[in-house]
Amino acid sequence: MQKIPVNLAAPGMKLAKPVTRENGMVVLAEGLELTEGIINKLQSMNVERIVVQGNPVDMGDAGNSSWAQKSERLDYLFRRYSRDKWMFRVKGFFREYFNLKAAAQKAEEEAERLAQEQAAAEAAEAEAAENGGEA
Repeated sequence: MQKIPVNLAAPGMKLAKPVTRENGMVVLAEGLELTEGIINKLQSMNVERIVVQGNPVDMGDAGNSSWAQKSERLDYLFRRYSRDKWMFRVKGFFREYFNLKAAAQKAEEEAERLAQEQAAAEAAEAEAAENGGEA
């Protein structure tokens, strides 16, 4: 089970927990398989995070983003509060937030890289078609 930002959801993932409104009304049931339409609907409803089965998304734990580095630094920052249960919870909230931000940052970078690759491939195809058309 993994809590992920909706913008990292992909068709085929299954909900591990139901999606509910603020008043507790269930919008989507546990076990529902996500489709592109459902993901778009969640985004239009301003749902920020969902809980999916398994661990399908790399949440940026590799330490290659500033958000991942902030998450790793939490143990040092909270070192004086190791016996305080409330500060332990606060640290957990920060860690979850930083991990979600790191995953979103990584997904955005990957999407940008794929878009650049696709644009380069389309430009190469257009150039090849142009050169082939002149021959």
